[in-house]
Amino acid sequence: MRRFALALYVCLLVSLVNLAGFAQDSPIGDVARAARAQRSQAPHANKVVTDEDIGPQVGPLSETDDPDEVVNKAALALKADTQHTCRNELSNNSGPGYYTETIREVAGPDRAHLVINRTRVEPAHSEIIAIGQDIYSRSGAGPWVKTAGAMPPTLLPEALWNHYSGGEIRLTGRNVIGGAIVFVYETKYHPGGVSGRDRAIEFWIGIKDGLLRRVQMVDSEASSRVTAPTVQRDVTTCPYGQVAEIKPPM
Repeated sequence: MRRFALALYVCLLVSLVNLAGFAQDSPIGDVARAARAQRSQAPHANKVVTDEDIGPQVGPLSETDDPDEVVNKAALALKADTQHTCRNELSNNSGPGYYTETIREVAGPDRAHLVINRTRVEPAHSEIIAIGQDIYSRSGAGPWVKTAGAMPPTLLPEALWNHYSGGEIRLTGRNVIGGAIVFVYETKYHPGGVSGRDRAIEFWIGIKDGLLRRVQMVDSEASSRVTAPTVQRDVTTCPYGQVAEIKPPM
């Protein structure tokens, strides 16, 4: 049972890192991976990260702030924050389509609760609770299994995997989400440099605190003139503040 639980734990972590990889039959999945590899090989200026960069309070923001740095700092702040809940929804209309929901609650530097619900992939429901060096996991409606291990790291939305620079992002306006006033930033490009493949990313970042509230990444690819384009939508929302106590399930 311990071997099974450890295997499930590893598989769940891999599944979170590769959320976009569930659509193995979709060319967009291949395109996204190729684009990430291409961007990761591009030269970036060395940057010294300070305590001010990490936050979690990195605001307030101004309309004159560099949009690239605003987004980069929001990513660092999310990784460092220890009281938040992030909900990710990943969907694709390729073939029969699929949908995955991932909820991650963080209630301290060593406490997290992960819930994954998905279609077209088994198990359809999985959970992990990490408390210190204790990992509790279960698949479907099965029993909880306890193993030893380290707490899973905070996994950023795919749109935040890159370090942005060179004016890639622009400020487009303001909005409100969960009572917080945000600046909305946007970037658009063609993954792989192919004109028929489009990627649009929106970042909603709190004006008062500089924290990421919402990020949406939409990939689309024209299949033909007679069929609708293939669209993959990846949306994450993150409210911050006190999270209910995470307790051992057994």
